[in-house]
Amino acid sequence: MNPHRIVLLALVALVTGACGNLLEPAAAVVHGTKITLDEVQRAVEDFRASPEFERLAQQGDADAITREFEQSYLSTLVRRAVLTPEAEALGVEVTPSEVQDQLDSIASEFPSQSAFEEALKEQGLTIEQLTQLIEDRALEEKLRAEVTADVGPTEEEIRVQYDENLDDFQETEAQHILVDRKNLAQDIARQLQGAPKNKVAGLFESLARRHSTDNSNKDNAGRLGFFAPGDFVPEFEAGAAALDLGEVSDPVQSEFGWHVIRVTDRRTIPFEQARDRIDAQLGGSSEEDAWQAWLRGAFEAADVEVNPRYGEFNLETQAIEDASPRTVPGAEETPAGIPEPEPSL
Repeated sequence: MNPHRIVLLALVALVTGACGNLLEPAAAVVHGTKITLDEVQRAVEDFRASPEFERLAQQGDADAITREFEQSYLSTLVRRAVLTPEAEALGVEVTPSEVQDQLDSIASEFPSQSAFEEALKEQGLTIEQLTQLIEDRALEEKLRAEVTADVGPTEEEIRVQYDENLDDFQETEAQHILVDRKNLAQDIARQLQGAPKNKVAGLFESLARRHSTDNSNKDNAGRLGFFAPGDFVPEFEAGAAALDLGEVSDPVQSEFGWHVIRVTDRRTIPFEQARDRIDAQLGGSSEEDAWQAWLRGAFEAADVEVNPRYGEFNLETQAIEDASPRTVPGAEETPAGIPEPEPSL
């Protein structure tokens, strides 16, 4: 045998033995570390053996279902590989007791431990896998809280939003009678509008009980309580908005029928009560933007590469998706930068 060939074979054996799965084809690479094909395949096989897969396969394309699962599963592994070192760097951690508490909470929804385990089996999951998923979710929630801790509107911005949009913080108290026929609604409105002011409340109660099709409040004088803009259909809110206190409307039509409306009170939500809602409205968008920007940076820094057999990694969604038309058909089993197995010598 050629001595150079013997030396080359020895070097290949040495590299393979020293580096474990260095030359094993990868499903993905994150921070230079492989997620192996075997790891993904084992999960796919477990899923395909589950009752859940059988149920889904009866409703659709089994190959498409398998494809969707392996992309989703690999996306989860990639996300874990990206976020775990980021959490460590920021000092964010999830304790075993926190994970166990959530696991116990889920298990408590089932009549017994065996029923819980059977439900997992039907979904193609093990307790270990569920535990890991719980840990992933808890870690991401803590990471998001850490990353966005200083993001949000100032007290002055919240106050300005309140002062400039007071109409959004008005609440109206009303009662109504709902009927199917316009002529009946007109008759009810005429009776109420023609009644003495001190008789309207009692008459409204009597007519609501006799005619209203809104069974949720017909026996309570048609009372709806206080409502804010957007709580009810636009036609109803517009009809109520046009009324003075104590005034009874002409029939108002909506998708539910014909309403006869009486406004009984109005109030403005105090700033102190509205503050948290405004904070969530103003901060929700900026917090989400900050979180998504941080995620994109974390995934970019992780230098994620995905084996083309699984599709392409979308940086915006941080998910693996079917390849776009620009992808060359018949791509290699491993992406660029991932060592291919050495050919036979």
